[in-house]
Amino acid sequence: MDPSRRKFTQLLGAGALASRYSTVRAENPQDWQASIAHRARQLSDQGPLHLLIPQGSGACVHAGTDAFTAMTGIECIIREAPVDEINVELVLQAHSGETTVDVALPATFGLPDLVEARAIMPLDELAEKYQPSGFTDDYLYRNGDYYRNRLYGYQTDGDAYLLFYNKRMLEDPVEQAAFEERHGRPLGVATTWQELDEMMAFFHRPEQQQYGGCLFRNAGYLVWEWWARFHAKGFYPVQDDMSPNINNAAGVEALEELIAASQWQSPNARTNGLFENWEDFAQDNVFCNIGWGGTQKHMMTLPGMRDNLVHSPLPGIPGKGQSLGMGYFNWGWNYTVSTQSTRSELAYLLTIFCTSPEISTLAVRQATGFFDPFRQSHYEDREIRSVYGLSFLDAHRQSLANCIPDFYISGQSSYLDALRQQILATINGEIDARRAMDICAQRWNHVTRRLGARKQRSQWSLLKKTYPDTLQALLQDR
Repeated sequence: MDPSRRKFTQLLGAGALASRYSTVRAENPQDWQASIAHRARQLSDQGPLHLLIPQGSGACVHAGTDAFTAMTGIECIIREAPVDEINVELVLQAHSGETTVDVALPATFGLPDLVEARAIMPLDELAEKYQPSGFTDDYLYRNGDYYRNRLYGYQTDGDAYLLFYNKRMLEDPVEQAAFEERHGRPLGVATTWQELDEMMAFFHRPEQQQYGGCLFRNAGYLVWEWWARFHAKGFYPVQDDMSPNINNAAGVEALEELIAASQWQSPNARTNGLFENWEDFAQDNVFCNIGWGGTQKHMMTLPGMRDNLVHSPLPGIPGKGQSLGMGYFNWGWNYTVSTQSTRSELAYLLTIFCTSPEISTLAVRQATGFFDPFRQSHYEDREIRSVYGLSFLDAHRQSLANCIPDFYISGQSSYLDALRQQILATINGEIDARRAMDICAQRWNHVTRRLGARKQRSQWSLLKKTYPDTLQALLQDR
């Protein structure tokens, strides 16, 4: 019997337990999905649930919705949208008043703008009524689930940015000796961005069709590297009054270093999208890359790459003789409930069913789906260990435990688009780094005034507190 079908059969048997529960407050996590399904069956006369999900996550979502249907009899109708368009589509549907979506899985960084557009609903009251006690205790990252101190989603994908190294190159004795002779230190995973840049330069040999890296340089993704480089210099992006820090000396230096590192990238780095980046790195002629769990799942399907990888968190803030590795959560997908849903209670029950420990484990196991570990229990699952490999999972867990958040604030896309435009202008030689960051800071001030400085300050105050304690002690806001 197919393993997934066997699991669903077991879950059907567990459904017999549901009659013991009148609420979903069961204390045993193994009973949660049964008690949630029991409450959902009481609302089953409301008809099917409609989901809007990102392309590439179908296997993960179906792992949950198929189990939900098996235990409740409630049909789940799923429609996929391109990964870069799902948030926009949600806003457009909210403005048009369409009621074609009950549950949506937008990118985590877009939740604040979806809230402001009234596209997704707050879940606090439903959580108070239905969320089991201890339900989120082993979540490793929840910063993106909240906006202005209210709950709007349940993280279902642990998208921490990690460094990927070509193990064959990194552990080659000849290369190690040559590198140490040149730089006076052993060749190993980078603890600072300077070390990473030195290694990319060392391995960059285009005449041999070998390249130092294939780090994203396309318009959509390059801003994330600057964000990580800037934080590693020990600064928050804004001050408490929302005045930008990005045009300080550290921000200019981070941009200059990113541009300098561009010369060590593969020829396709400027145009690679997500999937092209994976194929580029899989050619086995690139020393390093930055990616997520989806990158790792793809590499694990390639015999030549699955055992040829070393992973580490991103370089962090240098201090006391060594750098503290830093995670950066810059994507992720969230189960949310659409404001247009006419069956919001049932939609919420599906949301917590799919993100419960046992059901979410089924989702993360899917080798062809995007969802990555986000609960502590996921790292202990034998099948998940097989899908990802221990090297990745060790670095991933370290990253989630010490992860800076994305800029979860209203107008996030406006702020980052302004930053993205100036980075591109500098890479293209149209402007120098100092002028670029000054222009970006001016545009950030304009966005803040347009959206309301008081509201933005309030959300930043909350977001700032979600930075890991170990980093808060090192980061500056001036």
